Amino acid sequence: MIPFDRLHEQYGLIRNCLEGEDAVKAAGQLYTPKPEGMTPGNYVHYLDRGCFYGAPAMTLRALTGLALRKDPVIKLPARLEPMRLNATDENAPMSVLIEDMVREVMAMGRYGVLLDFPATGATANTVPHIATFKAEAIEDFDTAYVDGRKVLTRVWLASDETWEEAAVYYELILDDSIYKFRRFIRDQHQRREDVGDEVIPTVNGRALNYIPFLLVSQEGLRPENVTPPFLALCQVALSHFKNSCDREHAIFLTASPTPWISGSIPEDRVPSTIGSGTVWTLPEGCQVGMLEFTGAGVAAQKELMQEKVDTMATLGARMLSVTMNRNETIDTATQRTRSELALLHGVVVSVEAALNRLLHLAAEWVGAPADEASVNLSRDFIEIAMDPKMVEAQLKLWQSGMISRATLYENLQKGEIARSDRSWADEKDMVEEEGGDLTLPVSLVKSN
Repeated sequence: MIPFDRLHEQYGLIRNCLEGEDAVKAAGQLYTPKPEGMTPGNYVHYLDRGCFYGAPAMTLRALTGLALRKDPVIKLPARLEPMRLNATDENAPMSVLIEDMVREVMAMGRYGVLLDFPATGATANTVPHIATFKAEAIEDFDTAYVDGRKVLTRVWLASDETWEEAAVYYELILDDSIYKFRRFIRDQHQRREDVGDEVIPTVNGRALNYIPFLLVSQEGLRPENVTPPFLALCQVALSHFKNSCDREHAIFLTASPTPWISGSIPEDRVPSTIGSGTVWTLPEGCQVGMLEFTGAGVAAQKELMQEKVDTMATLGARMLSVTMNRNETIDTATQRTRSELALLHGVVVSVEAALNRLLHLAAEWVGAPADEASVNLSRDFIEIAMDPKMVEAQLKLWQSGMISRATLYENLQKGEIARSDRSWADEKDMVEEEGGDLTLPVSLVKSN
């Protein structure tokens, strides 16, 4: 298992890369060591001349867009309907929560979600909310086997609360099979000091025998540490930035020709200006020339930087290179791209599973049918519209009795002819309301 301190260093590295050039430069020598012998002032200019290639942020935006190319289908029982527009402790709607989860799990490989009721002011009509925690806020956790299943028994979370100007941390703990909530701070010696009262959350007057918190990663909902998906890409991006600083510094030192003079020159005749309007009058025997850079050193740095751009493309930044190779057919390119979207599929499956588990719990807490609460995320990351010939083939299969009308409609949904968020029953009602004809098309009847 990756040590927590090392994991948090990786989270910081990824976060800075996603924030862009200013964040990377502000980190200074954490990511870009100062060349030996360089003064602090020159190091500032050395960093400033470098250019950070924003491949990580571009890749994340592209992958998030692919994951949410189709709107999620959200179904909620009437009792939980307020969660559609107010799902989180920060009053974010369910759609925004889904986008945040996909983005964070995609980049960091970790996102925490906690189902909870408001601490105060709860009534019989109060709806649960989902508190969210980024990867950096998940300080530590423990697990144990309870009734043969591996579950969380303790979670430490950083919060945005303060207690007498000290940062407050949350502890979610399963103590004697009872879920308890505690707050604590750390003193100047990093020793724990509990603050406030211990809280035993209850639902319908009964304590919980589990912690309603999930750790979501691209590998599922197992409570364990995983390597952040964007780590390799961000490490290459930082290496590329270091090369950029070195190359720009080398060009700065060598790009401008430098004049030189050899010979014995009196102090009052040493040239102090240069240019087309300046004449140097030098003693006999002096020699003059221009010192210029020659060699392949800077060019080699350029080639190295290009290699790293290609590496970033291979690691996930597909927008940096052509998606379809020159000699590829559309079908071949589609199959290749699908294999490259394995990470995307894992993230979507995990986010969907986490939300469904919490929504089912929320429904049970308020006495609503759990099977009426669900979130479905599309796996159709690539746009593949059904062509007219395939539509006709589907209609013939239905007409011949090989598939049902409902299956026909499902296939039209997959082919992006019919809306994915509308059921066959709803579509049928709409057709009947408009006076449409649900019998066989005339052209198919005549052909048979």
